[in-house]
Amino acid sequence: MRKSPLYKLMAAVVVGVSPFLPCPGDAQTIKPPAYDSVAEKSQFRIGLRYTSDYYFVGRADSAAAPYLSPSLTYYHKSGFFARSSLSYLTAAEEGRIDLVTLSGGYDYYGKKFMIGASVSQYFFSDESYNVLAEMSSYLNAYAGYDLSAVMIYVDASLGFSGSTDLFLGGEISRTFYLAENKLRVTPGVNVNAGTQKYYSEYYSQRSTQTGSGKGKGPGNPPATTTSLTILENDKFQLLDYETELLVSYKFNDTFLIHVSSTWLFPVNPATVVGDQGTYTEELKNGFYWSSGIRITF
Repeated sequence: MRKSPLYKLMAAVVVGVSPFLPCPGDAQTIKPPAYDSVAEKSQFRIGLRYTSDYYFVGRADSAAAPYLSPSLTYYHKSGFFARSSLSYLTAAEEGRIDLVTLSGGYDYYGKKFMIGASVSQYFFSDESYNVLAEMSSYLNAYAGYDLSAVMIYVDASLGFSGSTDLFLGGEISRTFYLAENKLRVTPGVNVNAGTQKYYSEYYSQRSTQTGSGKGKGPGNPPATTTSLTILENDKFQLLDYETELLVSYKFNDTFLIHVSSTWLFPVNPATVVGDQGTYTEELKNGFYWSSGIRITF
């Protein structure tokens, strides 16, 4: 696989500076983690997370993309932050840095209200079969309000690939505090809507064979990439429903562990046009889990 000099440089910077990461642009990781607390002073956070698969608004490649993800984040007490991260693909016969991410933004937490914005730049491996592999950058803004009984949260995002996609999401969650507030349990439900230009580019630029990433499957000879596109990929529509459960335990101000589970229910399958004809995408309900540690200093 040939990587650009910039990709190699970014990978070297992240490996040299960091061991920790949240997943890439995730509907999976767009919003601030429920286990984060408001920083009263500037701080660094390092950690490590394993995620069993990668989904974005209910969509994923047919081959699982498990990531072991280190990153380093600097939070300034003003609310500004900067993060460098990488995603190491642990799938059988893969074993590579699949994604390098640089991001920064601002978070504000009040007594009842929180707002924030962030921008992320993605550097995917040429062999990546991540469903976001054709997306280069991601801009997100969010707002949340504590109603005491539940927390409501909305976010709006722009995804930049060869074109620009718009995404909107909403969530309702509730955090239960146990063990003198050290243990936090947060169930939630959310819904996502948006356009799918990035998804059409994924179909047209990456082979649709399982885990092929531009024509090379895990352990398989190069595959032939056919011409595929998604009809009405600029149509804004509901894309998936999700339910999640996040559990975290904070031992002290330095060390925290967390585990989460997410169930996804995609809707509105795409209509795909290829050399062999037109067919409707087969959507399946999904599930992934994640676990990690975080060290603050």
